[in-house]
Amino acid sequence: MSQLQGHRKRCEALGPLVRSIRPFKSSEQYLEAMKEDLAEWLRDLYGLDINAANFLQVLETGLVLCQHANRVTEAALAFLEEAPAQAQRIPMPRTGVSCNGAAQPGTFQARDNVSNFIQWCRKEMGIQEVLMFETEDLVLRKNVRNVVLCLLELGRCAWRFGVAAPTLVQLEEEIEEELRQDLALPPPDPPRPAVQPLHMPSAILHGQGVRREVPSGRLQHPHLHQGKSGLGVEGSPGSAQSGSFRRDLAQV
Repeated sequence: MSQLQGHRKRCEALGPLVRSIRPFKSSEQYLEAMKEDLAEWLRDLYGLDINAANFLQVLETGLVLCQHANRVTEAALAFLEEAPAQAQRIPMPRTGVSCNGAAQPGTFQARDNVSNFIQWCRKEMGIQEVLMFETEDLVLRKNVRNVVLCLLELGRCAWRFGVAAPTLVQLEEEIEEELRQDLALPPPDPPRPAVQPLHMPSAILHGQGVRREVPSGRLQHPHLHQGKSGLGVEGSPGSAQSGSFRRDLAQV
């Protein structure tokens, strides 16, 4: 039994109102949790041998990134055919990316693949510049944080037209839906995909149980600002107040 499975059983025993999400003590812990979630997401999508430890090595040739960009584009075009009215209201890619399938780590071809993915994120997906990374941020590990932020944002955007999303994105939506119901707010426009039962990464689900009403300073996810969630390091401004977990991570 994995740590996650064992922990989930303990959580179930505590009752439905318990959410076992512990605050992160450092930005390093926070970043590792994001990497684990993204690694699990890519592993499920593409059958990769990927985890938090080898996350950057698997991505550095750009092959997986370009593969995912093309998969997102295919899903977007299919969604455009099926629901043209909804599709017109959200940013959607119309063109995929070219990719050198023989690229090896550290080569110009690998850098070119990564660069193609980055340009696709900017041009086709419209991802905000504050969440973007540059080729050397991944290849030379200069800014791992923004690599993570970009992929999480891509997962969030692509989920709107049917691509499976990272667990953290689904958790955001689950809690946002609870808040909408509690506050009697209208549903989002366009409608979001139904939230599936969550499989929480062990780096996120651990430690003591935290009640649904998370006390100040605890790790939080409610979408209280611009439709995004707060997910922070213990004691950080972002964890006690509203705001995006991407913004929280950028601050620590």
